[in-house]
Amino acid sequence: MDVQIYRLKVIPGKENVAEEWLNFLQANKEEATKILVSERVYFEAYFKEVIDGNTYVYLLMLCEDHQFANETARNSPNELDRKHFEYMGACIDRTGSNILNAIVYMDNLPNKPNGDEQDFT
Repeated sequence: MDVQIYRLKVIPGKENVAEEWLNFLQANKEEATKILVSERVYFEAYFKEVIDGNTYVYLLMLCEDHQFANETARNSPNELDRKHFEYMGACIDRTGSNILNAIVYMDNLPNKPNGDEQDFT
């Protein structure tokens, strides 16, 4: 399982777009949760922080394979995924962002597949 934290720097002046993006995710939480199955994502959580006047959005993601999850989401015909990436492109400074991979993690996630228990196809 891949466990990552994305630290996404919001472009100065685009904080309102980032807020709109997070509100969009909250408003569409039920549908977004259903989409996670096809992406083999078990958990996503979003956080926001302001440091020295710069706004950051953090995404904590637990998934089977982050490359598969990202490729599946980016190539999805789903309008929610398309709009999600549109918001990100409009407000996130990729040069000021970072992805951290967990060095150690423990989990007690129910219904997490271990081997052949769940078929994602």
